[in-house]
Amino acid sequence: MENMLLSKNKIMNIEARELVYVLFALLPVFILMNKFPFFTIFSIIALLLLSIYYFIKNKKISEQHLRADILLGILALYLLLSYFISGQPLINLFNYWFIRYDGNFFFSYSPFIILAIPFISYRKAAKIYFQFLFIAFTFFAVLGFFEYINDISSFMVRIDDVYVGPMFIALNNSHNATGSVYSIASIFAFAFFLESYKKEKIAYGFISILCFIALIITKSRGSMVAFAIGIFFLLLFGSGSFLKFLRNFFILIVVLVPLVFITGTFGRVMQIFHIYDLSALTRFSLWDKAILLYKQSPIVGIGFARYNDVPWNFDKVPLSGNPGIFSMYTSANYIFNDTNAHSSYLHFLAETGVIGLILAMAFWIFCFVIIYKAYRRTGDNFSRKIYLSVAGGIITLFMLSVTENYMTAPTVMICLSLATSLAIGLSGRKEVGTRGL
Repeated sequence: MENMLLSKNKIMNIEARELVYVLFALLPVFILMNKFPFFTIFSIIALLLLSIYYFIKNKKISEQHLRADILLGILALYLLLSYFISGQPLINLFNYWFIRYDGNFFFSYSPFIILAIPFISYRKAAKIYFQFLFIAFTFFAVLGFFEYINDISSFMVRIDDVYVGPMFIALNNSHNATGSVYSIASIFAFAFFLESYKKEKIAYGFISILCFIALIITKSRGSMVAFAIGIFFLLLFGSGSFLKFLRNFFILIVVLVPLVFITGTFGRVMQIFHIYDLSALTRFSLWDKAILLYKQSPIVGIGFARYNDVPWNFDKVPLSGNPGIFSMYTSANYIFNDTNAHSSYLHFLAETGVIGLILAMAFWIFCFVIIYKAYRRTGDNFSRKIYLSVAGGIITLFMLSVTENYMTAPTVMICLSLATSLAIGLSGRKEVGTRGL
């Protein structure tokens, strides 16, 4: 009887632990719902608590994650040091609005810490995550396209101004947020297409087309450009030879270009080359502010999370220190909103200087090297899909970050951080994580 009870409890315990994979199925859905951020927050906190529990229980860390997380830890400590030196109080670190906007770096990069604890099967979690990502993004794409072609602008489509016209935003707050994450999802889908065979290739080709349609009807110009460059490198990595690269590139152009005309977004694509519209001029103004602040303190910046605290007449705001070498904004003026330099590179330079940008880039380049090496050496088809997807996603992030501060934006970063962290775990020893959940 005692053995039967023990066996029953063991089975129930296993079934309960298997529920964690539900979070990996739900998170891709929540990515397109940043109007309701608490769904994502709850899921990430649940994963964090589980990782802490299993770390205390097993005292294990993924070797592959450890190397990347050392760099991430150095970056995080540097940002915290910059935060305190610029005179910001400890209590603000725990303010919800700070975490959502100014300090969203810590939330957005949390999957790298959470999944460093091998309490799941990385392979199983990656399979579930990507499956439900494609299902969710395809579903939202179909709904968005239906509204778009029927001139419905209430649920998935919005009209901000006549100049841009209707834009697909899903359940996010802006078309740029939706465009950025659809550019990443389109790269993922196309990577799966390249590494698939027969019927599976047809399925992923169909998903790629739907995600691309969703991307272009978001009318996010930066996202389209980033996708185009990401696709170029994806073909370069995944074609195998120069002749196959040319063949694949030609086929891609033949398939995708007509979609731009069919969806009526050709005019918006052409606006990529218009640099004097209101949106571009506003971005130039934000870039100017970042560059001028960077020049005041080029090595360490004016202080992490300080960009939007500085008023527009920032040339009249006194900075503490030696302007031109080392100076920081130390006024007790704390503004929590989504104002940023609209470029991750300029934003890091303004707030954290050359040191901060180098640390951030070093982390992502290191992740890319780990994953690309894994892609080159593995013979497992599923792993190749994951590695190629994430390698292409990181390249796309680099391009997205030219015109928006996407290296810390939760919508795109939760999507890519989870995928990258799972890929890093998968690149380690196969047995790692299989004894956890």
